[in-house]
Amino acid sequence: MARVATKGTSQASPSADPTDGGKATSGTWTPGQVDETADTTLTVGGAGVLHQAQCTFTFAGSLSPPTPPTAVSDSSTVVLTPKSTTLRAGQTAVLLDGDSTSDSFGNTVQVSVPASSKLASS
Repeated sequence: MARVATKGTSQASPSADPTDGGKATSGTWTPGQVDETADTTLTVGGAGVLHQAQCTFTFAGSLSPPTPPTAVSDSSTVVLTPKSTTLRAGQTAVLLDGDSTSDSFGNTVQVSVPASSKLASS
């Protein structure tokens, strides 16, 4: 039984790759705020069910050599949309527990719904 994602159940996990896909010799990815698109009519426990979640990740690092090192910056937006179209709110599919997606760098947006969630599909 799949639990339905609601506002507040999505998370962003930054990539552990310190090289920005080979563009830098060191650095880190940092997730921004997760922006959730919730339904305005279908709610579970007062929270709207999710149609989409997205997060922009930023990279700050350096490339060495040369000396002094050159600053490297980058960004990537990861957009999570429903994998299954079985359950819908209106005409739009909703996110379910376990839905996740990653960009080519390994930055991830995922949904994790507590087992106590009141709405589930079978």
